Amino acid sequence: MDLKASYRTHIEELSKRSAAILKDLAREGREFRGIVFAAGGDVLYHADDQPVPFKPSFHFARWAPVKGPDHLLVFRPGELPTLVKVVPRDYWYETPPDPEHPYMTSLCVETVADAKAAVRAVGNLEGLAYVGPDDGTARALSIEEERVEPEELMARLDWDRGLKTAYEVECIRGAVRKAALGHAVVRSDAEQGRSERSMHAGYLAATQHLENEVPYTNIIAWNEHSAVLHYQSKQIQAPSATLNLLVDAGASVYGYASDITRTYPQAAAHRVFRELVNHLDTLQRELVKGVGPGRSYLDLHETAHRGVAKILCELSILKVKADEAFEQGLTDPFFPHGLGHHLGLQVHDVGGRQQSPAGGTLEPPPRHAYLRTTREMAAGQVLTVEPGIYFIAMLLEPFRQGAHSSAFNWKLIDELLLCGGVRIEDDILCTEQGREDLSRGSVPGHRG
Repeated sequence: MDLKASYRTHIEELSKRSAAILKDLAREGREFRGIVFAAGGDVLYHADDQPVPFKPSFHFARWAPVKGPDHLLVFRPGELPTLVKVVPRDYWYETPPDPEHPYMTSLCVETVADAKAAVRAVGNLEGLAYVGPDDGTARALSIEEERVEPEELMARLDWDRGLKTAYEVECIRGAVRKAALGHAVVRSDAEQGRSERSMHAGYLAATQHLENEVPYTNIIAWNEHSAVLHYQSKQIQAPSATLNLLVDAGASVYGYASDITRTYPQAAAHRVFRELVNHLDTLQRELVKGVGPGRSYLDLHETAHRGVAKILCELSILKVKADEAFEQGLTDPFFPHGLGHHLGLQVHDVGGRQQSPAGGTLEPPPRHAYLRTTREMAAGQVLTVEPGIYFIAMLLEPFRQGAHSSAFNWKLIDELLLCGGVRIEDDILCTEQGREDLSRGSVPGHRG
């Protein structure tokens, strides 16, 4: 990728889209002369002098990949966006390193020493909207309360975040390639039976990330830990029997995230569980083919449940027909999360449930309340596809004594509880022609 040219086109595209949004709002009677995007300031832990690890506000980060707090970016239609960059003079902490990125060639950049100087540098912002944290910056900029993240503007900006520019897609590609280095190390370490914490350290070293630089807390889970959907503890000691390893870990490039999950059943795992992973991998590949413009992600999610039902019945985990298993909700305790989500600057990126650019919410049906994506798929969206099958005692327990208890093979289920669960996740770009799998070529499946 020609980063300089790609980023310049990205800024031109964001400027064009933002101007169109402001023009659209003006027709509706909400007129803004521009937008000031604030990175946000440092926040301290309660009753402490230690700062919470800083992340810039995501709408600001879409324009400028600079690290550290207090920066401001001013957009006015027809003008080159201006970045007021804060580089503090401080001997307590080092200055945040400047990224190896050509952002200065596409923005008007002014450098100042602190947040107060940044406020002075932007000058008169009368008539502009403010987008950023409510940390006092808008008041310091003398922006009226009704112009601070107005709902109509935020809805349109959130919606637009779902439609990635070519530059944004390339950043996600880069994050995938970086994550692939970590996944390869963990996969190798798993064969040696290393501990979760040791593999996590290896992942960070391979991806050249600090702990607070990964886009989300890595999930590196042996055995029954793999059935905890957001497992974050990492045991110091390896388990005495290594049955199954689930790795859900991504990386970040210029603020953009990758999000990839692989499951590696070991030789000692139950035979049925190893077959289960194979079947789910096949299902996931079929579900990826369902990504395309104009299609319903909710329909794809229900297709995933029907596929899970078929797997559970074929492996005699459930003792009924697949259609009955789906209709009676018997797949729900095995697959209790949504099929996927939008991916970008945020791992769970904004706009997935949004009804239209003007706002509104498309709530998922009660049975699938955790589904994060109900918005129709469109070219430019990057989505995850991540079906799972888990053996979670607390979710299965109500079915042991319920009306459908006889439909479950409890003896086999109790044996599979020791293996935890399986999830397989890839990052998929929706294109005009259909889709592009951004991650499978870099991070092979467990059979790859």
